[in-house]
Amino acid sequence: MKKLFLFSALLFSMNLYAQSTTEAVAPALEFVCELKVKLKAPFVVGETPHGLRRIIPIVGGSFEGPKMKGEILDGGADWQIVRKDGVAELEAHYQIKTDDGVIIYIKNTGLRVATPEVAARIGRGEIVSANEYYFRAVPKFEAPAGKYEWMNNAIFICKGIRNPDNVTIQVWKVL
Repeated sequence: MKKLFLFSALLFSMNLYAQSTTEAVAPALEFVCELKVKLKAPFVVGETPHGLRRIIPIVGGSFEGPKMKGEILDGGADWQIVRKDGVAELEAHYQIKTDDGVIIYIKNTGLRVATPEVAARIGRGEIVSANEYYFRAVPKFEAPAGKYEWMNNAIFICKGIRNPDNVTIQVWKVL
């Protein structure tokens, strides 16, 4: 009986070990929506101890996805620091209004990494392929109770694409 117990315990511990050493699998993503964000010219504060500070007003736009669509409301902004190495640290606060009248707040933090040449082309309003720079962020949504409250309980990531007349933001939910 003692041998059977030891054998069972050994098999159980081997099974736990096998489960804990399984291959890592990346989480899946679910597309949520694409935003087309309209911007005004930036307010440039200038060089600060953290880098070049600029504030870019968000003045409207639209968004659409499989479960939601609507407009981006005027009144938000992207507070940016451009570091000495040229990387832009982004922190945007704005709100969207769904086509069924629900207002959702967004705080989006991320990075745009580009060579000085690519950053200058973007700054001049040229069309620059999104493959020439890295523009990723993590949006956090605050939605009221109801149809969109699922957004309060998930992690999202997004890819930004700077266009001459807007910023396209493609959002995915991490599953």
